[in-house]
Amino acid sequence: MKCRLALIAAAVAVVAPACSTNAPEAAPTASTVTVTAPAPSGPTTAAPSSSPTAPVSSGDAGCPVNPANAPVPTVERYDTVPEADQVSVALGGLASDTVRPGAAPIEFEVTVCNDSPVSYPSVGLTVFLEQCSCAPGPLPIARGSVETLDPVTGTWTASDYPSAGTGMDYLGAFMNVQPLPKGKALTLRYRFALDANMVDGEGGVAATAVTADGTLNGLGTARRPFTVSTSG
Repeated sequence: MKCRLALIAAAVAVVAPACSTNAPEAAPTASTVTVTAPAPSGPTTAAPSSSPTAPVSSGDAGCPVNPANAPVPTVERYDTVPEADQVSVALGGLASDTVRPGAAPIEFEVTVCNDSPVSYPSVGLTVFLEQCSCAPGPLPIARGSVETLDPVTGTWTASDYPSAGTGMDYLGAFMNVQPLPKGKALTLRYRFALDANMVDGEGGVAATAVTADGTLNGLGTARRPFTVSTSG
């Protein structure tokens, strides 16, 4: 009897599948494959780089040298050259906006910087009193004086036409003539005064760089308005 039971147990062991406590293996996943294209065998052309910016060099006293080049413009007599060809003009040193007739001359500076693309062979500077409501006569022409300082001799030279009239002839009263190449800067000393018979009103002083070859073309202008007061 024991022998029969042993044989039955052996047969069952052969037929029954073996049990396992391990979790079944997961199905294999597809691998991601990166394909690198082969480098071209022929010569390659690099992408063009952006054009470099032309450097701007510095001239006299920080006056920039324009990288462009242009010829001296041709315009009608007394006309102003195009804005692109104008030079920079500035007035400085005027401490007050009020001017008293008959008072001592007021000193100031005029600075010219050729930051244009044009090298001008001959330039003068016309400094003048603008039309003024302080004039006692029927015409608004200021009466007074304009002088420039000679830095070598230390003497003052008076302008023959210190005031703007009804035309443009005052531009011919230029002084301090010299070449003005690109990047050149000038700082010149001037002074002005009003005659004692001027009355209360509004006026101004101006400086215009002009071509000194007879065309009298304006190259740039700076203005400083002031109030004329007979009191105080």
